[in-house]
Amino acid sequence: MQVKSVSKQGTGVQSTAGIDVSQECLDAHVHPQGISLQVPNTPAGIGKLKRFLQKHGVGLIVLEPTGRWHRTVHRNLHDSGMCVALANPYQVRSFARACLQFAKNDKLDAKILAKFAAAMEPAVRPPAPKVMEILGELTRARASALAERTALQNQIHAASYKLIQQNLERLIRHVDDYVEALEQEIEGIIADNPALARRFAILTSIPGVGKATAMTFIANLAELGSISHKAVAKLVGLAPLDWESGKQQGRRAIFGGRADVRHMAYMSALSAAQHNPSLKAFYQRLRDAGKAYKQAAVAVARKLVILANTLIAEDRLWQPQAPKTA
Repeated sequence: MQVKSVSKQGTGVQSTAGIDVSQECLDAHVHPQGISLQVPNTPAGIGKLKRFLQKHGVGLIVLEPTGRWHRTVHRNLHDSGMCVALANPYQVRSFARACLQFAKNDKLDAKILAKFAAAMEPAVRPPAPKVMEILGELTRARASALAERTALQNQIHAASYKLIQQNLERLIRHVDDYVEALEQEIEGIIADNPALARRFAILTSIPGVGKATAMTFIANLAELGSISHKAVAKLVGLAPLDWESGKQQGRRAIFGGRADVRHMAYMSALSAAQHNPSLKAFYQRLRDAGKAYKQAAVAVARKLVILANTLIAEDRLWQPQAPKTA
């Protein structure tokens, strides 16, 4: 995935724009001119928005991802040669508070996004290919169904009335069928795409990484193999962050990142700590050194993501002994 930064000096353009996206409308704000526009979130509305942004010489546009509602405008603006960045909503909200902007509505959100673009200059990324959008939607549906199944199983344990238990069991069977259908669809899409099929083969060759983890990595971590080990660990949310001030030495902890990928990496780490020879030895060394169970498991998960990043970058299957380089 190509990423580029936009420099005001490099582009010679001072204007930035923020677009707040909803199902019905697109609210745009151009900074520093302070000009706003609201259009319908339709092809005609996007066309009008594009002309508005071009007229005011906007060099960088920032959107927040909003499920499927932002995808069409993102792709349309990118295809027209505009620089569009997707901002993390948590970062934007923190930026708004730093600007003492506590109120929230569509117009204010667009204004904050425009100021965020000017101050932070977030990296510009092209829209994800259609196949990746589909895979992302399918894997999110699978994760949601699994969460629903867990909730139903918890209800069964708490239920004592037979009718309730029978209906909960029926619902769980229905969810299981749904999950199986989703997994078959995901596997089919991956198998039909040679590049994705190769990634799937590489990932599942790693002891401890199953089909579900490989699917999640492919759909939600497209950067795998194209960024550094430190960057991928931070992107997933498995990089320990310092918590120090003066003489205070706080405990380092992980934070943020892509929750779905991190969860699957952690679950795979529990398996890898038992079945992957090198990671099993690594886990045992940490435990022998006095590290807590969860702390050691997180370290294994980080190693696992870095290993996947290496194998994808080198386009090779896992081997018990890494090949020697000249």
